[in-house]
Amino acid sequence: MVKKAENARERFESAAYSLFREQGYAATTVPEIAAKAGLTERTFYRYFSDKREVMFWRAGDHQVTIAKEIARAQSGSHPLAMVAHAFESVAPFINGHRPIVKLRQLLISTHGDLQERELMKLHMLASAIDHALKQRGIDPSHARVVAEIGAAIWKVALENWRADEMEKSFTDHVQAALDQFEKAGGIQETSRRRA
Repeated sequence: MVKKAENARERFESAAYSLFREQGYAATTVPEIAAKAGLTERTFYRYFSDKREVMFWRAGDHQVTIAKEIARAQSGSHPLAMVAHAFESVAPFINGHRPIVKLRQLLISTHGDLQERELMKLHMLASAIDHALKQRGIDPSHARVVAEIGAAIWKVALENWRADEMEKSFTDHVQAALDQFEKAGGIQETSRRRA
């Protein structure tokens, strides 16, 4: 039986971002990532389908965290407030890994194949939110609309967080995106009725 390499995903992730920073995303190969991580190429493919997935594997963990937070949200809160509050549960990771997350977002913005994968992950995030809201008894049609708005708020908040030279918290950017939605004629008082 093959033993699993300890913290292999994290080691591959760290090696990949180091190489992406040094020589660029396009120039970096899977064998180079494996060598830098001190692991084999075969081990890499046990964890990831390709080098792009190194940048997206945490999305599943974030979706689980967000769904759990929606499940725990206070009764009577507006569904979009539940979603925004759930996003804030991921803020410690995003803020705590600022250099890597900023590099990730920069690479996505400049590579078409990564943009495609990011859109797929955003769709999966919206689906996870939709499911979590339905589990709380939210009308299916309303849950779907809120989930799509929530995914857009996530996207805008992350883009603004990356561009923020003041380095405010991701939580601040989630709240700002929600406020902008309200100002544009969205749901009134959503952010004040916190989860």
